[in-house]
Amino acid sequence: MPLPRIATMRARRTLSVTDFRKNPSRHLRDAMGDTLAVLSRNRVEFYAVPPERFEALIDRVEALEGVGRREG
Repeated sequence: MPLPRIATMRARRTLSVTDFRKNPSRHLRDAMGDTLAVLSRNRVEFYAVPPERFEALIDRVEALEGVGRREG
């Protein structure tokens, strides 16, 4: 089953899938640590997130899951 497309944009920087594919390294470098929303037909297809931000998000999710287990 395909995942639903994201309706709300959560990034200040955007570009098309076509542009991203042409030179992903350059676009990631130009983002200077910001999250990129990569669009297909003006809808978010995926986010390119810096490793530090991704790791922080995972740490936060794991901490929240731990809180839920202790409360439940």
